[in-house]
Amino acid sequence: MGFADYPFTSRYLTVDGHRLHYIDEGQGPTLLFLHGNPTSSYLWRNVIKPLTAHYRCVALDLIGFGKSDKPDLDYRFLTHYHFLHEFVGALELSDITLVLHDWGGPLGFRLAQHQPERVSALCFMETFPFTFDWHEFPPAARPLFFAFRQRRLSYWLLQRQNLFVDVVLRFSTRRRLPRSVLAAYRAPFPDARSRYPIRVFPGELPINDRRTETWAAIQDIEQRLERMPQPMLLLQFHPGAVLSRTRVAWLSQRIPHLDVVDCGRGLHYVQEDNPDAIASALADWCRQRTPSAATGAPVVAAEDKTFSGTLHWAFARARPADRDEGLVAAWSDRGLVMLSFADDADDGQRQVSERFPACRLERTDDARIAGLFTASGHTPLHLIGTDFQRRVWRALLEVPAGTTSDYAALAARVGSQARAVGGAVAANRIAVLVPCHRVVPRAGGAGAYHWGQDRKRALLAAEGAAP
Repeated sequence: MGFADYPFTSRYLTVDGHRLHYIDEGQGPTLLFLHGNPTSSYLWRNVIKPLTAHYRCVALDLIGFGKSDKPDLDYRFLTHYHFLHEFVGALELSDITLVLHDWGGPLGFRLAQHQPERVSALCFMETFPFTFDWHEFPPAARPLFFAFRQRRLSYWLLQRQNLFVDVVLRFSTRRRLPRSVLAAYRAPFPDARSRYPIRVFPGELPINDRRTETWAAIQDIEQRLERMPQPMLLLQFHPGAVLSRTRVAWLSQRIPHLDVVDCGRGLHYVQEDNPDAIASALADWCRQRTPSAATGAPVVAAEDKTFSGTLHWAFARARPADRDEGLVAAWSDRGLVMLSFADDADDGQRQVSERFPACRLERTDDARIAGLFTASGHTPLHLIGTDFQRRVWRALLEVPAGTTSDYAALAARVGSQARAVGGAVAANRIAVLVPCHRVVPRAGGAGAYHWGQDRKRALLAAEGAAP
């Protein structure tokens, strides 16, 4: 098969009277590929080809792109998300590993945050689940994208002249794209009217000079990153265009369980330069995440979402004079199910509700929280998760205060692998009493922590353990 080949069967699904084009190839765990501007599922063709032997590869053309319909819509971010949400629901996709690029990133992160029961993992590259400023924009592209965000100029440059395909796409790959590939990218946009969806996206970029509805939605994604339970893989390219080394480090500090793999040189449309490296890194990571018969269930716990009944919850300040630090706790009739740091009572109640959406919440005496620490040895812990997660959490209880363990040592104790153990540690929501803060990387440093690295360092320092 040639570099430009797209040897897949076209499928269509109707949402709100408009047809969405997608491909659905191979069998196995589901990978859902989401593209950005001005591409389509065609972008992923050479990544998907080697993966179909072991995975079900679903790739969608966003509404207005590729072979999907181009109705009279506003094509803003939340409109695209509506069609994505309906598409995933109509196909009844579950246990999805999202593979994300460009605008597919914010769309996929929003899906993972709003429907965690469907999304088990994320792989992303050259995308932006965060807001940013002009100084982060590649210097060579700033004038052009500034012009793309001006109403009159954008019409002339993007709809009349088709500059996003003919200039931005062509000069955002390291290799010179063959004419056959460029023709495939131009085909969905034969005239000015058909290019309107391309024109909308630059104006939607979450740059902080415009506090739009889209900017607010992506800011919400950014603020939720630290609470996401799914394991993630970030594929890094050099020099890249969107994800600088500084931003990769920023993401590593905020995402609880993030693996970063260097896939070599690339600009923005890295699928055109390094499809084999992307497919190989993704397949290796998925294999490492898949539990064997000996390691138990996957680390994303369905039981958390289906657990029901009444929970009694309380909120208290960690120290009487501290107005910024608080703890929220929740108990079932069998014991403590959650202990988390929270900004205030409203934040605490929201955390409990998100963790246990099927439960009825009743507030109890806030003084119960103090009792957790004065008689912690007599506090029943009701560990709600998969069998594998509970095994890891019980192993955490055996790590004494003032000491630390690493993921490999913990994995040896439970008969599993370090990556699987890392996912279970990241899923723990009983802070301090189930001491996940005592697990640190073997290579050094404090490592990730659901409630933030600074808090983890403070807990270790208080216990006399060096990170």
